[in-house]
Amino acid sequence: MDKKALRDYAKSLRESITNEQKKLYDEVIFNKVINSEEYFSSKVIFIFVSFGSEIDTHKIITKALEDNKIVCVPKVISKKEGMKAVAINSFQELERSKYGILEPREICNEIKPSSIDLVLVPGLLFDTAGGRIGYGAGYYDRFLKQLKKESKKIGIGYKLQLIDKVPMEEHDVFLDYIITN
Repeated sequence: MDKKALRDYAKSLRESITNEQKKLYDEVIFNKVINSEEYFSSKVIFIFVSFGSEIDTHKIITKALEDNKIVCVPKVISKKEGMKAVAINSFQELERSKYGILEPREICNEIKPSSIDLVLVPGLLFDTAGGRIGYGAGYYDRFLKQLKKESKKIGIGYKLQLIDKVPMEEHDVFLDYIITN
């Protein structure tokens, strides 16, 4: 399968999860994330704000804010400029983008990628070697290349999003590991 076919396949798989299963899976992933060494040792966390059938990251964001972590979320600037990491203190600082995804209203609290300790990365498919298929725009691959070497890049997804091998291209960035239910 090519990447587009794999993306369509992954979306349909993820959307087949019932609301009850999703709540259970999200709780397992939440606990694995907040109990990980990477989470404990991180001062600055970059995390996507979940949308649609993605893993619920709102609870992770709330917990990280309660734990006095600096929480950054993506703000897409443009296809050319990519995305920025913007620190937030609450969900009230977010608004729906033209794609319906919650993003910071402003970029006045921009955090340099070199300051980030942990990135929780979305994806449609993952493999155990750290391969990932995202949504196809390349925002994360470009952003991840700006991180300091010590930053941990962890994909979070449902177990059904794991496949044997994700087709990777030269510009794709491997993750350190994946957390699933």
